[in-house]
Amino acid sequence: MVMATKLQQAQWRLMFNSLFAFWTGPRQGKLRGGAHKRPAPPTALSLYQAASGQQVEVLQIIAGQTATRQLAQLGIRAGSRLAIQRCAPLGGPILVESAGSTVAIGRGLARKVSVKILP
Repeated sequence: MVMATKLQQAQWRLMFNSLFAFWTGPRQGKLRGGAHKRPAPPTALSLYQAASGQQVEVLQIIAGQTATRQLAQLGIRAGSRLAIQRCAPLGGPILVESAGSTVAIGRGLARKVSVKILP
């Protein structure tokens, strides 16, 4: 059985720690696709928190490229106005009217949409 010297142990430890740091890396505050989280304005709610029957305006979408693209295909972008028609119980989807069409948005995706309530 070959015993590693203290120098070899230190080299292996350094290599392991650098590889581990590479794989787990400092990804705090980052989303997939390299998008950085931006804090929502203090008066903003998420679409998930808005009640049915309210008119809201989208302030920003705090999500990665894929989620932002999915919402854009549904007509939900920053600055668009939405009417919340129905919030399904037990974690179901939220029905939203956007540009004359009604779409269903899952709760996870709705949490990523920052809105303000219109009077």
